[in-house]
Amino acid sequence: MKIFVIGAGVSSLAFCSFLDKNDITVLESNQFSGRKLLATGNGRCNFTNINMDYKNFYSNEKDFVNYSLDSFSNKDLLEYFEYLGIEWINFPSGRCYPKTQSSKTVRDSLLMKAEENAKFIYNIKVVDIDFKKKLIITDKKSFKYDILVIASGGLSLKNSGSDGSILKILKKHTKLIDQTFGITNFKTENPLSKTAKGCKVFAKASLFVDDKFQKSSTDDIIFQSYGLTGTAILDLSNIISLALKDKRKIRLDIDFYPEYKKKGLFDILEKKAQRFPKRAIKNLLIGNIDQKLIIDILKRAKINEDSVKISKNDLEKLVKILKKFSFNIVDIHDKNNAQVTLGGVACDRIYKNSMKSKDMADTYFIGEIMDVAGDCGGYNIQWAFSSAKAASDDIRRLNV
Repeated sequence: MKIFVIGAGVSSLAFCSFLDKNDITVLESNQFSGRKLLATGNGRCNFTNINMDYKNFYSNEKDFVNYSLDSFSNKDLLEYFEYLGIEWINFPSGRCYPKTQSSKTVRDSLLMKAEENAKFIYNIKVVDIDFKKKLIITDKKSFKYDILVIASGGLSLKNSGSDGSILKILKKHTKLIDQTFGITNFKTENPLSKTAKGCKVFAKASLFVDDKFQKSSTDDIIFQSYGLTGTAILDLSNIISLALKDKRKIRLDIDFYPEYKKKGLFDILEKKAQRFPKRAIKNLLIGNIDQKLIIDILKRAKINEDSVKISKNDLEKLVKILKKFSFNIVDIHDKNNAQVTLGGVACDRIYKNSMKSKDMADTYFIGEIMDVAGDCGGYNIQWAFSSAKAASDDIRRLNV
């Protein structure tokens, strides 16, 4: 039985590492495998998360991910990495990394196992697929298959090889959900001044869509000339991108002091003002707020930066802004470096227990090609493994 896999990313490597005793050939347009995997987690490879929940995944098909995540969980993935000889660590956020904190460790370990079970052909591009004749047409030659596994990724990180060309082929044969870009940064209607560019703070970001609270994240926030980025923003980015696609109203409220209620923060600033009565407010705030942000914050609060005698009213306005500094999100800023695709092959056209297509015979989908996207934090690599395991288990049953 000839099994062909399109793409040599993480889901493909996982699939090939799981399925032995088969005739497997992998077709990859790049010169090597796992190119996108090498970039994940800023090159450190955040491959799963201790805090795993169905709510960390987005799909138009409710509960689609549940079976695969239950069958091959985060604990199973950690055990599998140990089997492969990859030591791992986890951070307080739940994010898990190889102990080496190098994506190459994961890619190389996976590839060695995958190469035991599969043949890899590089620098070859699929230009069409004849699903009736079970024929893959490439820029070099055609291949006849018995089973086809599509692991070509989505639109994100085109330089890694996932340029969306396979989605264009699939559009003629199955249902697709419109795609957009997730785990990325955003343009705001009211960005800060150039002085604040690149300034990083540890703060709480709360997301509202059509004035309804969605989710919050407390982590790094980075202010840029275009708008916002940072880990807290990436944590919320999939919801933001989906809301932008639907042309909804999006607001982010930033709380610079989530550890204090308004009264506690007011008392701290009031006592400081009393200790240093001759200091202008722009100097008084040094030590409380990054100096690059002070002028922008005072402008938003409508307080004269040179004020020396700080009124109670000004302190109240300042505290209000520090606890709720609002930005309106208007667009995705960086589509080229977005880390995941939202949308793809519609999951109601895929059997959730096997990843098998309902429309094309003996065809499976794994990883990002489907309308499944995980939050930032290791969830997308988890999905790549869980979906690959579901497909490999189903194919193994065919051989019994």
